[in-house]
Amino acid sequence: MTTSEQTVQKPIKGDPPPSIDSLGKLAYRLMLASAVVLAGTGIGTFVLGQAPMTHWVLMAHVSAAPFFSIGLALVALTWADSCRFGRSGSPQSGRAKALLWLILACGLFVILSGVLPMTPLFGTTGQHVLYLTHRYSAITLAAALVLHLLSLRRGRLPPAS
Repeated sequence: MTTSEQTVQKPIKGDPPPSIDSLGKLAYRLMLASAVVLAGTGIGTFVLGQAPMTHWVLMAHVSAAPFFSIGLALVALTWADSCRFGRSGSPQSGRAKALLWLILACGLFVILSGVLPMTPLFGTTGQHVLYLTHRYSAITLAAALVLHLLSLRRGRLPPAS
C-alpha cells in the first residue's frame, strides 16, 4: 500500500538541485533547430498560401522530421526528471514545466498524425482528420516552444530592481 508520504521525494541536504546536463541541452537544440525548419516549411507554407507543400519545401520538411523526432525523444529522456511537478529544488519554474509537458504531448501528436496517414488503416476522412490534427498540434507545438524559450530566458535574467 502506497501513501502520499512514500511517493513525495524529499530533498537531501547538500544535494544540488537537478539541472539539465549537456546532452539534454544538445537534445533541446536539436529539437529546436529541426522544429524551426519544420515550422518554416509547414506553417510558413500554409501562412503564405502556398499549400500544399511541393518540391524542395516538402523534401526539407520530410528531411527535418526524423531529427525532430530524435530530439524530442532525447528531450523527454533528459528533461523529464527535472520537470516533474512536485519536485523540490527544481531550477524550472512551474510555467516552464507545464510548457515542456505540452511540447512533449504536442510533439507526440505531430509525429503520430504525420506517420499514421502513410498506413492503409485510414480512409479519406480519417486522413483528413489526421492532417488537421497534424496542422493544429504543430501550431500549438510551435507556440509552446516559443513560450518555453521565453520562460527559460526569463528564468536566467536577474530580477528587476
